[in-house]
Amino acid sequence: MNSIIIVDDDQDFIKDFTNQAFAKGITVAPANSLEGLQKLLPQYVHRYAAVVLDIKCLLKDDQAKEDSSFIGSALTYLNSTTPGFPRFILTGDESEFDSLKRYHADENMFIKKPDDQERLLYELLYCIQNADLLKIKREYNVVFDIFESGKMNDLAEQMLLKILKEGLIEKNFRNFKGVLADVRSFQETIYKSINIRNKAVVPDNMFRPNGMIKFNELMKHLSGGVTPPTMPLRPVYQVPTVFYLSNTLYWSSGEYIHEDPNRSYFISEFTIKSLINNLLELIIWSNQY
Repeated sequence: MNSIIIVDDDQDFIKDFTNQAFAKGITVAPANSLEGLQKLLPQYVHRYAAVVLDIKCLLKDDQAKEDSSFIGSALTYLNSTTPGFPRFILTGDESEFDSLKRYHADENMFIKKPDDQERLLYELLYCIQNADLLKIKREYNVVFDIFESGKMNDLAEQMLLKILKEGLIEKNFRNFKGVLADVRSFQETIYKSINIRNKAVVPDNMFRPNGMIKFNELMKHLSGGVTPPTMPLRPVYQVPTVFYLSNTLYWSSGEYIHEDPNRSYFISEFTIKSLINNLLELIIWSNQY
């Protein structure tokens, strides 16, 4: 989770830099070109804390020779797609360094020599330690294991990060509907992802033709063909506690997603936090399948 990107076409340098970074607890995702960078950002921006750019590099992966226009193109691309995302320039060409520094005085620039690389690594560590999304992933690392194992996709990871970043601090009742819609949508995503991996746990017949989950039927199936605390008749995939967490999450979210002119009680942020924590437990439960 403590990851950064480096864009450099010198494979030997990337290997050495990756080893130095790893010694400080930093993992490195390498790219050889601007094209390679574009495959990582902005789509996977939530996975990384910063990007390190060479001054001269390839524009395309299959390009034979590095291009001096790379750095200008890369900076323009980052400005337009991920403004504010931490970036550093690292080069072995001191003349190019001096030239670029005149026109881009605000850029963080380093020379490929031991002292400068050490300073850069500490700058990267600072970015990692202070990146909001990476801090969330470290705090809830047991939850995010499901994404590391590839059992849920990148869009789901981004939705969960949004729920944890925004939902846990939301105090305005008017905004609860949006948070709860995301929470229940993610709950449904959990069951759909299990269905892809293990149809014994979540069979195809638990979904309507429009893709909606037959929730009550699914809960009964997961509990061994019964509703807890009745003794199960078939294999049990969720213990009663998970059953109750799931039910509370599904129906409580549904109640407040829909407007009710006769509503007399309005939940507080404590319910929102409780339901989000329910969701986190369900993710951990689902990881076994």
